[in-house]
Amino acid sequence: MKAEKPKSRKLSKELLNRGIEFHGHGGAFLVVGLRMGLAALKQLDARGWFDLRCLVFLKLKPPDSCVVDGIQISTGCTMGKRNVEIEEGDGIEAEFTKDSSRLRIALKQHLLDRLRAAQTDEEVKTLISDLMDAPDKGLFDLSVPN
Repeated sequence: MKAEKPKSRKLSKELLNRGIEFHGHGGAFLVVGLRMGLAALKQLDARGWFDLRCLVFLKLKPPDSCVVDGIQISTGCTMGKRNVEIEEGDGIEAEFTKDSSRLRIALKQHLLDRLRAAQTDEEVKTLISDLMDAPDKGLFDLSVPN
């Protein structure tokens, strides 16, 4: 049975808490995934769960791979439904597809560098706060793939 209403397109404490429950802990890379998924839902006007596909490019190990859990929670694309796939990559980016529309979302390199350099709990908390509050254009480069 398909969900009746579209996935929420807003980052909320409830969505973050669902992500933490699913993933096992809160972290900046989880928040990046939540934000990427929400941006894709908005830009592609997708309902989520079944009308969206996602191909994620990132390092196939934590903490980078934690982004995938955020994408699964925010979009409803899941490994079980096989509408999310992962490939090895150097940065963090995802290509979302709805019908014939495609969107590529890439985390800005300076943010990825900052995420990877964070060492203390305080640095991570500051990053999470920044990621929660920033506009999409401050976090990501959005493009339409060829």
